[in-house]
Amino acid sequence: MKGLLLFTLLLSFSFLIAQNPIEKEGWELTFNDEFNGGELDHKKWQDLPYHGSRNIDKSITYYAKNQYNFTDSTIIFIADAKDNKGNKEYRSGMIDSSPSFRQQYGYFEIRSKNPKGTGFWPAFWLVSTEKWPPEIDIYEFYTNEPNRIKTNQHWLNKRGKKHMQPKGHIMKEDASEYFHTYAIDWSRKKIIWYLDGKKIKTSRKGTKHLKYKMHIIINNEVSRTNDMNMEKATFPNYFEVDYVRVYKRK
Repeated sequence: MKGLLLFTLLLSFSFLIAQNPIEKEGWELTFNDEFNGGELDHKKWQDLPYHGSRNIDKSITYYAKNQYNFTDSTIIFIADAKDNKGNKEYRSGMIDSSPSFRQQYGYFEIRSKNPKGTGFWPAFWLVSTEKWPPEIDIYEFYTNEPNRIKTNQHWLNKRGKKHMQPKGHIMKEDASEYFHTYAIDWSRKKIIWYLDGKKIKTSRKGTKHLKYKMHIIINNEVSRTNDMNMEKATFPNYFEVDYVRVYKRK
């Protein structure tokens, strides 16, 4: 009887280990945030005010501190039409891991749900603190095309010319309706993009120029880019993230 009980306990324990969602076979976890604490972990992230992620002068977004809320298990970035700082039309939220975490190569994953409607540019991307480019966009969305994922790279060749790979992927549904996982496996020779665990794109171009450690940026820009009709944009609007996890090969 004792032997049977011990076997049952060991079986239950092994089942719990196997079901640990953070573990990934063949990989070692190097960074994660499950956003379960009800507040931003400033040991992992910074949220300094920032005037636009792509072009400071042309951006219509002011990234403000504390421009987010929390549920029991997610962080929600808030895009608002009212901005009292920065001389911008809108304000929204951004966090980045540059003070605490940078990594070259590995598996980078997010589980998130997009804002609804036109006018928003949510993104999960990697960039170097040394120089720009390089940059890897694990995903970008222009929300007037809610089922089209943008998967980009930016790098400089030996002549100093900028390159990018703008080709993306079409989903079967609106990415604001449900949570999805988005990820890359970045190695020295290639980058593979994943949607909900399925491979959607592979690139072998430019990877030899991605020679810097990069940090994570998550943001929800308000933008007229891609002919988005701001007259139809609704505020406040929300970009929700369940978790971020990063691994390196064992």
